[in-house]
Amino acid sequence: MSAYKLIISTVLFILSIALFCLLNTVLNRIVVFHAVYSFALTLLFFMAFNKLAEKYLKKIIGKAYFLRMSKAQEILILLNSELNRALRFRKVTQILFKSFKSLFPEVPYAFYILEDGRFSLRNQQLIEDEEILLRDIKTEELSDISEDDIFISIKKLKLPKPFVKKLNKAGLTAIVPFQGRVQLFAFLLIAPRSIPFYKEKETMERLHIIQSKAGVILENTALFADLEQKNKETKNLIEISNQILSSFEITKTLDFILEALSSVAAYDAAVIYLLDKSGKRLLRASSTGYNPEVMENLRLKIGQGSCGKVAETKQTAVLDDVEQSEHYFMLRKETRSQVSIPLVHADEVVGILCLESNRPAFFNATAVDKLQLFARLAAIAIFNAGQIKSLIDKRALENDLISAGIVQKKLLVQRFPSVEKLKINAVNIPSKFMSGDLYDIIRYNEKTIGVAIGDVAGKGAPASLMMALILAGLRTQKKSFLNTCDLVYRLNNLVAETTIEGKYATFFFGVFSLTQNKLIFTNAGHNPPFLIKADGTIVRLEKGGIVLGFIPDWEYIQHEVSWEPGDLFIAYTDGVSETMNSAGEEFGEERLINLMLQKRDKNVFELKNIIISAVEEFSGKDAPDDDMTLVICKNE
Repeated sequence: MSAYKLIISTVLFILSIALFCLLNTVLNRIVVFHAVYSFALTLLFFMAFNKLAEKYLKKIIGKAYFLRMSKAQEILILLNSELNRALRFRKVTQILFKSFKSLFPEVPYAFYILEDGRFSLRNQQLIEDEEILLRDIKTEELSDISEDDIFISIKKLKLPKPFVKKLNKAGLTAIVPFQGRVQLFAFLLIAPRSIPFYKEKETMERLHIIQSKAGVILENTALFADLEQKNKETKNLIEISNQILSSFEITKTLDFILEALSSVAAYDAAVIYLLDKSGKRLLRASSTGYNPEVMENLRLKIGQGSCGKVAETKQTAVLDDVEQSEHYFMLRKETRSQVSIPLVHADEVVGILCLESNRPAFFNATAVDKLQLFARLAAIAIFNAGQIKSLIDKRALENDLISAGIVQKKLLVQRFPSVEKLKINAVNIPSKFMSGDLYDIIRYNEKTIGVAIGDVAGKGAPASLMMALILAGLRTQKKSFLNTCDLVYRLNNLVAETTIEGKYATFFFGVFSLTQNKLIFTNAGHNPPFLIKADGTIVRLEKGGIVLGFIPDWEYIQHEVSWEPGDLFIAYTDGVSETMNSAGEEFGEERLINLMLQKRDKNVFELKNIIISAVEEFSGKDAPDDDMTLVICKNE
């Protein structure tokens, strides 16, 4: 029985007792069997006027209740309709936040959404505890959650007990999970019994329908929003790099780096340290968000504090909780987390870029990847600004191009993953200082390895910038495993949207699945890699779609071939196959295949050197006319 029916039945019962007592008192003076007559009259009255009484009681007693219930139903129906029409992540969240406020008036709640491997607070009401407001919740802190559950007690989760106590104190005792297609994507922290319609079966069933739908819609729209954001960030980074590298005055360069930094990552304080002439101390060169008096005479020795340690090791340091770090040197009492990134030029540390946040564990892997790329550009800019007097002649310009080439080369994988039954080697030889070719090796897990190779149309700085764009776009996708056709589809749109018209790139992406003994691939107009099977059969890997950047939203396809013991995979750019000799004859794909058939018993390192030597001998030149790139994999 629902709450309102119980209330109305109770009131009718009380009214019946009162009527019986009244009639019994009156009839006591008139008839002998007054109690029997009183009961009979009361029963007749109840039967005759029950519906009418219930109707008016609903109006009198249940008016506010019914209004509340009908309003909740109306809100949920409207929410369901609006979710069906919403196409953007931001719009979906706005609809949910507005609905939560209407559904749960004066009720504390907190709504979390999955972002970069953790759940971040995106909306809340009546929560004052600072730790709850600042703390993200890690995915591993949530136990397996059934899609059939409307509410799950926080006691069943793997949250730390002190945090659970704070949640209970704030009135947050359970979560309402919003499941995506493959994982929990969002959840609402709330106290179930504080929900006005908690005991209303029909309303709760409608809430459960919304709960199931909203998680999937949030996940789908978030994937699209994430791709748009990454495209925007990559384009923004290229624009910033052009501005940073165009400045040669050290003070202006440093100030501009800090100013541009805010468009790359969020932070509460940031500082750039430069090494002094002795190379033994870090001096504060430019900062924001700190007390000027504290920063004015700050000197850090190499190895002192987290920044000094980074300068010593040349390795990025991420502190999720500065209070737990023995190396942290406190400059702000509000700081809870920190990231320090070395500014390296030509393998030498020129400074340190340090960011701090008032939130614990704020700098996630995605943010660190972007900051490291930004730091490479900043290091070149700082080096250039510091060496301006020596950059006035041709040799200085060449040195700058060489430095840019070194940075670009460092973007390519130098250490190849060691995987059982899969040996990998690769090489990129630019024709000039900078290359428009690219390759990448992505290790998803012990049994799944991604291999990419590409060639940007044109040469020099424009081609190398586009190469960096594609490589950055490829690596932003490595956290979420995609089908090869989906990954190439995203890269195609990235190139189409962030480069000038007429620029394009050939690209091949394949995934070796060692558990399934398969190579899954998509070829976007690249020179077809070939697979030499153990029995000598040649398989050309040419299917997929058109070149990147030519037509947005092109639907790519993927194919798969078997990957068995003794198989050999060769991917190359046209700098290898189209190398010419003095007679104008190309080296050609057939010559490359025949060479590999003769030498396939060699290991991948030897095969790489054999190909490079054969091409150089064929051309008769020490330096190639075009960029040359090779990726060789062997099933040993």
